[in-house]
Amino acid sequence: MGNKIKVKLIVICVVFLVTCIFVYRNTESVSITKKTPLKPYFANIEGYKLLRYIDLANDAIKMLDLDDYVYADYEGKNGKVSLYIGYYYTANKVYASHSPTICYPSQGWKIDKQPTNHSISLGPHRIHYNEIITSYIEEQELVLYWYQSRFHTNTKNYMNKIDMGYNKLKNNDEKHAFVRVSVPLGNSTYKEANKVATGFIQAFYPQFIDFITEAGH
Repeated sequence: MGNKIKVKLIVICVVFLVTCIFVYRNTESVSITKKTPLKPYFANIEGYKLLRYIDLANDAIKMLDLDDYVYADYEGKNGKVSLYIGYYYTANKVYASHSPTICYPSQGWKIDKQPTNHSISLGPHRIHYNEIITSYIEEQELVLYWYQSRFHTNTKNYMNKIDMGYNKLKNNDEKHAFVRVSVPLGNSTYKEANKVATGFIQAFYPQFIDFITEAGH
């Protein structure tokens, strides 16, 4: 019985490896058609006022190997919130995005609360995300983040690679993204900040799905 299980696992691993080789071997030849830039697409989010766009330094754009991005501050009735989307058009950039657990400490921030996994349902879509609390001197932020390949979300980069491989085979689409929503805690409680963050996700995510659908054509 044990040998049969081992054989099945080996077969599964071989099939997975062959699939990965097939999916990723020709990523350099993909033709990138960029229909709609991210920034103007998210200039208007219902219930929120755009306060400012934040421009990343050229070395940061180069390090993250970005094809497109939006980094902006918004304000809603319950407070301020920041949105960052790093967008990639080819499968060979699957490991280009960096987890906040790496990026924040490299910029001097501390991780006060280690990642915890959560999910939220929006219509037919379910967002799986990680949540951390970070601090720098007297500042503190609640940060929610996830990886996205088409309509699939997850909290692990390697799972994003699997999702993207599936998406490429099924939809001939390699586009993927890293999404981060952050809220300053300030004098707010965790519960209040979480309400701001999840409320913003509920407002912007359908618009993000529209963008993904349009960019995939």
